[in-house]
Amino acid sequence: MVSPSLLSYRCHPKNCVVMVCIQENSLVQYLDLVKPGVSEQLIDAAHWADIEAIAQWLPGPITNFFGFECRLGDPIPQADFLLSVGSEEVGQRILAGQSPRYPLDAALLREPVWQQVQQFTQTWLDAASDLYPNVNNLWLEFDVNGSSAEPPIPSCFFGSQTIFVSPDTVEHATEPPHHWVSRTAIAQLQGQPMDAALEAQLLHCLDALPVGSHVFQVGLMLARQVNMVRICLRNITPKQVLNYLARLDWQGDLETLLLYLIKLSQRVERVDVDLDVSPQGISPKLGLECYLQAQPQLNPAWSQLLDYLVTEGWCLPEKRVALLKYPGFARERDHRDRWPSYPRQLSQFLGDRREGVFFRGLHHIKLVFHTDRIVEAKAYCWVSQQLIGKPTGQLAVPTAGQWPQLDAVP
Repeated sequence: MVSPSLLSYRCHPKNCVVMVCIQENSLVQYLDLVKPGVSEQLIDAAHWADIEAIAQWLPGPITNFFGFECRLGDPIPQADFLLSVGSEEVGQRILAGQSPRYPLDAALLREPVWQQVQQFTQTWLDAASDLYPNVNNLWLEFDVNGSSAEPPIPSCFFGSQTIFVSPDTVEHATEPPHHWVSRTAIAQLQGQPMDAALEAQLLHCLDALPVGSHVFQVGLMLARQVNMVRICLRNITPKQVLNYLARLDWQGDLETLLLYLIKLSQRVERVDVDLDVSPQGISPKLGLECYLQAQPQLNPAWSQLLDYLVTEGWCLPEKRVALLKYPGFARERDHRDRWPSYPRQLSQFLGDRREGVFFRGLHHIKLVFHTDRIVEAKAYCWVSQQLIGKPTGQLAVPTAGQWPQLDAVP
């Protein structure tokens, strides 16, 4: 029996009432600390219920960094949910089935995708495997499109700093240097060897990378059951993007793309590029990820970027306002009765030297370019659970500009 104190009733669309079981250490407890700081223009009560219906399946300690993908031109206040599991973090052992204290629900592990995720993380933990030195993190991304009694199925992205082209490596390699990507990582995540035509296209994309750039994320849309791989490129200039896409025989409008890349590069500090690779080649749809350092309170470029998006019709004015208000934090001392048990135990273990804080911030804006135009804008909003030091007996909460700027979000 579940204690009534652990039951919460949530309002879903269509005016139905759904009972969500919030168990001890559920990720829902983390979300409850975040919700008050998130405008209903980004996520309303009904769509929070959808996210909680996913989070109830997962133990809170599975992640200390998660977030929301918000569509800026859509008047519906809905967001997809994503979370990160880093190398050597508790969540890595939870996914691998090696944390008896925080096991995954048995119903999840009856689903093939979750079995594949478990196999991947078990291999990732093996110091003798290809994944151990090459993978930094694993992201689970959940499409939020209505509540379901079924276990949620994630799409998966794995992060790496080692997927790049080195002339020396290519010259002396006895086999393609990135076979681990296709033959270990992707094969395990999808539960079968990679399609030969898709693998050939992917390796061609990796071999064609400009020197100095690298692929920082590789994604499989497992929840959508499509035969496609997404690669996310970093440290690539607008000119290199055009030369790279031309080499890959991309069928979009290169001149128009260049104009947008130049405009965005003048407004942000970095533009990363996402490509979808199929057995037939590169999709005409690209993702342009726009990054700025610091948070809006200290960096007016955020406001200027969002003004540009509103002017172009890619962002609703009310969502611009909501995004600029999103950054903030929740302190343990202000929410002791609601603080999740796992982070509370960590801070108690360290005595009065540490206090838990859930930080909120803007990570990046992604513009979706399809063939010859930008068709959509999305904002990625992060939450980071941290222990902050109190060296003088007072909590030294960082300023907005000092909050973490993690670069792993796909």
